Amino acid sequence: MGRGDFGFDGLYSLGAINSWIAVINSNLNATSRTGYKANKVKFRGGVSEVVRNPNGPVLGIQLPESTLQIDQSSIDFSQGSIVASTEPTHLAIQGKGFFRLATLAPVGGAAGVAPGGSIAYYSRDGEFHVVNDAGVLRLVHSTGLYLVDSLGRGANLDVVNGLVVVGGTAFGVAGVRVYDERDVFNTATPNFLRFSRYGSTVFESTRDSIMVNLNPGDARVIAQSLESSNSSLSQTLPELSLAQKFFSAVSKIISVHQTNLDTVINLVR
Repeated sequence: MGRGDFGFDGLYSLGAINSWIAVINSNLNATSRTGYKANKVKFRGGVSEVVRNPNGPVLGIQLPESTLQIDQSSIDFSQGSIVASTEPTHLAIQGKGFFRLATLAPVGGAAGVAPGGSIAYYSRDGEFHVVNDAGVLRLVHSTGLYLVDSLGRGANLDVVNGLVVVGGTAFGVAGVRVYDERDVFNTATPNFLRFSRYGSTVFESTRDSIMVNLNPGDARVIAQSLESSNSSLSQTLPELSLAQKFFSAVSKIISVHQTNLDTVINLVR
C-alpha cells in the first residue's frame, strides 16, 4: 500500500473504528449486568514515512500515520456499586478479588472437593442460584459453573440459617463455616486475565495472572447483595457519539476517494 492511497487507509481505519464501536456497544448493553467491568481500547497509528531526513539547513519531510489501528484493549476493574438483594444466594465482593468457579460439581458429599479434572474460572458476578445435588444445595452461576472455596469445596446453602456455607450444610457443625473473603482469589495483574467461553464476566487465568488467596483486609464478601456494572451511561453515550462521528468522517474520505478514482478511469476511457 503506497502513501496517499486514501481508499485502503480509510478501510483500515474504518475497521478499527468499527471494533471501537463494538466495544462501546458492549459497555452500553452491560450497564445493567451484574459484575460487568467496562472495556476500553487504545489506538495507534499505522506506518509513518520519512520522505526527506531533517538534516542540514533544509527541514525534512516526515509524514505521520494515515491509518488508525487498535493497539490494545484493557478492562476497568474498578469497584461497581453494591446493591442489596433479597436472595440469600446472592453475593458481592467489596474490594479486590474474584469468586472462584469450577466446571464440575464437587464430589464426596457436603464437604466434597472439586474433581481433579475441573477447570477453574473467575468472576465478580455473584448472582448465584441453587441446584439440588444429591440432597446438597449447591450454588451455581448463571453459566452453570459451581461456586467453590479456596480448597475447591462446593459452596452450599444452609436453608435453616439462610447462609452460604462451605464444608457442610448445618451451620455450627465442626468444619462448616460461612463463605467469606478467605474463599476469594486475587491477582496482582488483573488485565492479564482472559475472557472465557462463558462470556465477558467470567475470566480464565493466564501465566501472567496467577491467582492466589486474597490478602486479609483487601476485600469482604457481602451476603444478599450484588455488585453493579461499573459501565455508566454518562461516559458511554458521549464516547459512542464521538465514534460515530469518526466513522462518518472516514466513510466520507472513502467516498471521495472512490469518486476521484471513477473520474480518473472515465478520463482514461
